[in-house]
Amino acid sequence: MSTSGPGRSRDDLGRALLAQHPRGEQWRQLDVTIANLTFEQITRMGSLGEERASDRQAVRDRTIAQITDPELAGRLASRWIRWKDTFGLPMPAELDDPIAVLHHPYLLARQAPPDHSGWHKVVLPVFDAGLAIAAAGHDDAGTADYELLTAPWRQTCLPSRYTATDAYGPHTQAALRILRHAEATPAAVVRRMGRVCAEIDEQRWEAACDAVTGASIAWGFPLRARCLYWETVPAAEDAVDESPTDTAVVNALWGAAISQAFAGRLDPDTSALLASPWRTAGLPLP
Repeated sequence: MSTSGPGRSRDDLGRALLAQHPRGEQWRQLDVTIANLTFEQITRMGSLGEERASDRQAVRDRTIAQITDPELAGRLASRWIRWKDTFGLPMPAELDDPIAVLHHPYLLARQAPPDHSGWHKVVLPVFDAGLAIAAAGHDDAGTADYELLTAPWRQTCLPSRYTATDAYGPHTQAALRILRHAEATPAAVVRRMGRVCAEIDEQRWEAACDAVTGASIAWGFPLRARCLYWETVPAAEDAVDESPTDTAVVNALWGAAISQAFAGRLDPDTSALLASPWRTAGLPLP
């Protein structure tokens, strides 16, 4: 599992925009349910998403065309990049045009050869739900579009037994305390953690990341580790007041956070390596 990638903000819609958005709570639910998707749920969403496929594509195109606010377009495109990384999808060649980025997962699914299009298509309901929640209208027509695009996600993932307080399992709060502590730690200390992390042998670090990925899959929630990584990105940026920030800083904080979230699911040596930049800075683990 690579621990690199672009980041924007914790919610990608912006805290103020999200607080004012009529569907802000649905966006938060979407975040939590993605972290807790199982392979079975992903497959079921994909199957449901194949129903009325031509209608869905028309609604996608119409909804994207209605996005005229540059801030909303940019923030939603940022989330698309985050999800593409989370699901292992190819990135768009051009990242400077938010509208093109929003179209990209759908274009990718249509253009992929039949023997490679399965995964590209099966995850589209996640993008559909995000698009509808953030950008579908609130009149009768917009509500109908919202209902159509979100149906596979709602029917598969709601109601969810998870909330933001346990999105990464029973040790979620310990992991999030790492991120909150980092935001309150002097930037120089956090940067030093990043330097320590960068000095770790790359193969050892990648092996630890692979172990985390394996543990996440064995747990039954294959996306939890990567979703926590993306929760870490803005915390790292806030901690050093820099966006984007050094990937090594993000890795250092993620390593400590994931060692807590996956407590008891990693072997001691892997957990110790992941937490070592944090410990080297003299900071206590929760």
